[in-house]
Amino acid sequence: MSNKTLNIPINHKFYSVDIGKDEDNAIENGIKKFIDLDKNLSTQDILLAYIQKTHELVALEKSLEEVSSIIENVSK
Repeated sequence: MSNKTLNIPINHKFYSVDIGKDEDNAIENGIKKFIDLDKNLSTQDILLAYIQKTHELVALEKSLEEVSSIIENVSK
């Protein structure tokens, strides 16, 4: 399967972005969770999406650290 390209409209200009292989649409769906690819986006919309995704990843990292700590304690 070839790489997938998304066309993202930002400030009335389309940007084609190669997101690599996305056979199960996980990357595209992850992007669509925070931005609407069917409407023109502003720079502020893109920055907000980035910040929201960062918050999501930080929360996930904390959860993984907690689980890892529990596993380490059980293994001792």
